[in-house]
Amino acid sequence: MKELWKKISFCSVLLFVCSLVCVFSAAEAKKMQSISDAKAAALKKVPSATVVEVDKDYDDGVLVYGVELLKSGKEYNLEYRASDGKLMKYEWEIKMPSNKDRTGKVKTNALKKAEAKALKKVAGAQITSSSKKKDDGMTQCKIVLKKGSKKYKLVYSASTLRLLEYEWEIVSSSQSSSSQYIGNAKAKSIALNKVPNATVTELEFDTDDGVAVYEVTLVKGIYEYEIKIDAKSGKILEYEKDIND
Repeated sequence: MKELWKKISFCSVLLFVCSLVCVFSAAEAKKMQSISDAKAAALKKVPSATVVEVDKDYDDGVLVYGVELLKSGKEYNLEYRASDGKLMKYEWEIKMPSNKDRTGKVKTNALKKAEAKALKKVAGAQITSSSKKKDDGMTQCKIVLKKGSKKYKLVYSASTLRLLEYEWEIVSSSQSSSSQYIGNAKAKSIALNKVPNATVTELEFDTDDGVAVYEVTLVKGIYEYEIKIDAKSGKILEYEKDIND
């Protein structure tokens, strides 16, 4: 009887060890360990694309792989978290918009129509900001939305209402309210101090090359201003002034 219990105990221990090995192996399989892994994942997401570049970097202290691809006139940018291979950011942009997109007559109520299209594209999302501006000689409508843990940005041609750019990224709900950042109110104050008596039309919390920033858009008279502010120090990193069409 003792020998039987010894055999049963040994088998139980062996099964337990095997289960641990299986769990560990599964976790390792999910982990993105190399540029090749990132490239393979990106090509699975965008089949038949051409990989232009793959790099490894840190985004807010988290190791990520960024993959740039080209397919059918679109440039794709995907970002994977190395610890578990999760896709954290997905973006595509049309590289060569048509002449109608660029120089066509801006549609009446283009911004409202773009908002409606964006809400249809991302069902159940909520618009957090929208703006119409001229970029590289083309009038565009930019719509920013939030749904769950994802932030979306959709850019439409104001002339054709064609979707030119689509992006989503997973963001932390506490990002912009973290105690280490200056906060929306302070960022708005800094921007208005730079452009007194202007009207703030858009304020976004974002990351730029791993640096947390506030992007503030203002309008004053015939001019539109874009100011990028370091989210920790409050220092103005970029300042642009253009005629607002």
